[in-house]
Amino acid sequence: MRIKIYLTAMLLAGAALTSTARADVISYSDSVPLQSTNFNSSVTLPLFDPSIGILEKVTLKLTGHVEGAAKFESLDSEPATVEMELAAQITLQRPDLSTLVVTLPLVMTSDDVGAFDGMIDFGGTSGRTYANLMASQLEIFMTMDPGDLALFTGVGNIVLPVVALGASTGSGAGNLLLQFNTSAAADVTVCYQYIPEPATAGLLAGGLIFFARRRKNRA
Repeated sequence: MRIKIYLTAMLLAGAALTSTARADVISYSDSVPLQSTNFNSSVTLPLFDPSIGILEKVTLKLTGHVEGAAKFESLDSEPATVEMELAAQITLQRPDLSTLVVTLPLVMTSDDVGAFDGMIDFGGTSGRTYANLMASQLEIFMTMDPGDLALFTGVGNIVLPVVALGASTGSGAGNLLLQFNTSAAADVTVCYQYIPEPATAGLLAGGLIFFARRRKNRA
């Protein structure tokens, strides 16, 4: 009976300690609403609370979204193939403005058009107009750098700047009129991978051993 008690206590204590060795993940999100580029904004995210464990890795997920309109008119005297990209460069930064992660959502168009038809109307045989273009792109940044782990650890929140620049372009004709209306948005998620605080497991193990000793003394 004594042997069984000791073995049970040791096995349960070992299981409790082993369970704390696994990595847990906690996540938080914030977003920047759709607005015209170029803009400087920010997201606010809770810091990792060191009282719940030891931070091992920080993962940042940046989803950039671009939408808007694009139009062109070829003024060439010959046919041309005109390509456009409606795009935005969205950058998530540390508080010191150094770059964490960048995403470049874009949507492309390609059109074969004739020589300039004499009308600058972004249509007809020498122009095109595209409305309601949109695209999204996800980029992920993971870090175990001690400096970044310290940056994201503490009490309260961290404010991360978000910068969105219009990056729309067009090409294909030597004489080309382009017009873009570009808006962008951003969704940011931070994931904290950590080892849970082992104090609870230690208390459990201590209680089991105390229980075993008490049973032994009674025997």
